[in-house]
Amino acid sequence: MSQIKNHLIEDLIEREGGYVNDQTDRGGETMYGITLKTARQYGYKGEMKDLPYELAFMIYEAIYWAPLKLDDIQVISEALTEQLFDFGVNSGAGNAGRSLQRALNVLNNRQTLYPDLTEDGVMGSRSIAALKTYVSQRKQAGLKVLVEAVRGQRISFCIDIAANDESQEKYSFGWLQRIVNL
Repeated sequence: MSQIKNHLIEDLIEREGGYVNDQTDRGGETMYGITLKTARQYGYKGEMKDLPYELAFMIYEAIYWAPLKLDDIQVISEALTEQLFDFGVNSGAGNAGRSLQRALNVLNNRQTLYPDLTEDGVMGSRSIAALKTYVSQRKQAGLKVLVEAVRGQRISFCIDIAANDESQEKYSFGWLQRIVNL
């Protein structure tokens, strides 16, 4: 297991904190940021406040890290890896994947760098190949633009949640602060 993966998952668990049961949070009861629903889907049957740290780590790795192909992306950019991982955890791996695919599509100079990707949130070999081609063509300056494009979509996603459900406004400053300070 990579040091980057360990570091990012450990940092995320620390940011998420311990046991929370906020009745207005759409995620419901959580421990280390893992929702009750996700823990149950992963086979955990105990009380959420007793969820083992090691199980939370494994859930983050299986449900958020692996589907986003972050082992492949971390070799290209730790900043992009961190942004996608945190986005995936807070808003779904599919949403994080779609944001990367959308950004790559609008940055491919009308498909002269690589063909447009299907914006399905599934990080397959075409998405990884497009990312590699993008970075080889646009270099570090392009990578910085890409990371910020993903971050911008993430901010917009969170603003839309609160704009469409006033009960979620109480979380919006924290969400945006987390994204900006990541």
